[in-house]
Amino acid sequence: MEKIVKKDYPWTIIIEDKVGKVSGKLYQAISVGHTKVKNKEAKDPKEKYETTWLNLFDENDLLKLSSSAENAYQRLKFQRDKEKAEKSQQTQTQQPEPQPEPQPSYDDLDDDIPFDL
Repeated sequence: MEKIVKKDYPWTIIIEDKVGKVSGKLYQAISVGHTKVKNKEAKDPKEKYETTWLNLFDENDLLKLSSSAENAYQRLKFQRDKEKAEKSQQTQTQQPEPQPEPQPSYDDLDDDIPFDL
């Protein structure tokens, strides 16, 4: 299989076939890397950035990670939207209700329908 590399800073995902050093068997390696700035003043990228790697061996684990991240994001978004709506509702209840404009009074208006009997 051709090596797959997907970079989207700060994340890097690498999927490749490897040969075990001890067993000599072919296996699929999936690596998820998170890169962060280690030294802002460094000029050499090797000294400026540091990457922490998570190694997976089953492609289903990559799918589970993706699904878990998506689910966590959706729950976070739902929670924030809920809190925002609650805060908005509290703000509305704290503000005095606008009084409706007084309607003109037509007390002297005869609105009975006359029926001839």
